[in-house]
Amino acid sequence: MSTTFYTPATIWVRSRGSGLITIVKARWRSYLARQIERAAIIQLQRMSDRQLRDIGLTRSQIEWVVRGELDHRPCTPHY
Repeated sequence: MSTTFYTPATIWVRSRGSGLITIVKARWRSYLARQIERAAIIQLQRMSDRQLRDIGLTRSQIEWVVRGELDHRPCTPHY
């Protein structure tokens, strides 16, 4: 029969390990979110000005819209 003893050192190592996993997962999610944003920005930048106008955007708003930083008031472009 074996007995496991939990010392402060083993508890610290285990908690540090789970903390590391949490950090890695958060970084991975952040990386994936940036890649998705990047793909959306590229796709919108490839659209013509007319296509962007049809969906209510101007070229200067693309990054703000993708990142969710633009308020949702209608756009009135100046020609």
